[in-house]
Amino acid sequence: MDGDLDLRKIRYFLTVADEGNFTRAAASLHIAQPVLSRQIQTLERELGGPLFIRHPRSLELTPAGRKLFTDGRKLLAAAADLAQHVKGLTTGRPTFTVGHHRAVSVRPAVRTFRAEHPTVEVRTVALDADTQAAALLRGEVDVAVVLPPLPAEGLTTQVLGKEPTLIRVSSEHELAHLAEVTLEDLKPYENLRFETAGQNGRPVRNIEDRIELLANGTGVYMAPALCADRYRHPDLTSIPVSDAPPTPILIAWPSSRSSQMTEDFVAIAIATASKTP
Repeated sequence: MDGDLDLRKIRYFLTVADEGNFTRAAASLHIAQPVLSRQIQTLERELGGPLFIRHPRSLELTPAGRKLFTDGRKLLAAAADLAQHVKGLTTGRPTFTVGHHRAVSVRPAVRTFRAEHPTVEVRTVALDADTQAAALLRGEVDVAVVLPPLPAEGLTTQVLGKEPTLIRVSSEHELAHLAEVTLEDLKPYENLRFETAGQNGRPVRNIEDRIELLANGTGVYMAPALCADRYRHPDLTSIPVSDAPPTPILIAWPSSRSSQMTEDFVAIAIATASKTP
């Protein structure tokens, strides 16, 4: 190895480690699985040894893999910071990227932030639930407004608000006629986990597939009310869960990469959320 690290391969490695599966990682990266496998094998040769222990149905990080998993995030974050800083010097306009769960609007906060930082180029990026944490930890976005779950380490979060929790079921489901349900009512029913759902056990990787799976199945899916508003479907029914805790809406940013712009945006997002009915 000549001492150089290909950041693209590092990003590929981190995605595989996050997903725990080459198929899901390839889908997330929008590349073919054989291509991804070859890139990881090349990285392992360059680094002088395996990064994963490949079990029949799972992947386990080797000690070298665990080290790269920790420090690789820092490397990508540093590269993103460098690119942003250099671009700011060459264009005269620093860049600040705001991510958001697809069901959550950040327009009011972004509008205010732009007004208060007219020399900053502000970008917004829509994130899926299964990519939001990775986008933050890899430095692809500076801050994001997201929904749980999030990893326990590496991110700092604050609660912007809370949404009522409900279930979504097929309109032909035996619960569909109820005005509300309790957690006890839901015990007999399968709570869908889309990561392992789908025909022949194949994961579903986009919201359209998930909605169709739910609309044509017998399972139940718990979600915040805003997701039901965002993703309507004629064959789905939404029912409040009277005793379920509300779902928090979180603003999150990498613990190791806070900046003045991040602090400013967080303060604006909190103030904006407090004014929202």
